[in-house]
Amino acid sequence: MSSDSGCQAADGSPFTIQPDAAAVLALRANWRWLLGEGWTPLMFSAIGDVFLEVAAGTLWWLNTATGALEQVAESRPQFTDLLEGDRADEWLLPGLVEALHSHGKVLAADQCYTYAILPVFETGSYSVENMHPVSAAEHYSMTGHLHEHIRKLPDGARVRLIIGD
Repeated sequence: MSSDSGCQAADGSPFTIQPDAAAVLALRANWRWLLGEGWTPLMFSAIGDVFLEVAAGTLWWLNTATGALEQVAESRPQFTDLLEGDRADEWLLPGLVEALHSHGKVLAADQCYTYAILPVFETGSYSVENMHPVSAAEHYSMTGHLHEHIRKLPDGARVRLIIGD
């Protein structure tokens, strides 16, 4: 998938996006602490997750809602097979994307969905009420920065976010 403009994949899927170069730069800069350098973005989901390929040829899923990185396939053909099966429901959340569309939350070019409260927090959820369109660059910047700062906290830790300068 290229990283030029457009809100849908080349195949017209409403469940994937093509972020602009600024979004890819934001992804690389703000998730470097987890991803390092040696990877290539392969697919971007409408809900802001990224599927990437590392030099060894394995494919990984960056879940930006939880900050988790999980190997999902040994090769591109295996990834394609999994994507055509049940894993697409887990990875792309098509039911949620369709619900967002039906509530008028439709993506513009260079946007993905992001969370008012990330699902990693107790009150966060994968719901229409908790999600809204935002520039993909903003999503990757915010989620990467936040997960970097909370990654070493124990489960159940109380977090107070202060947004501003």
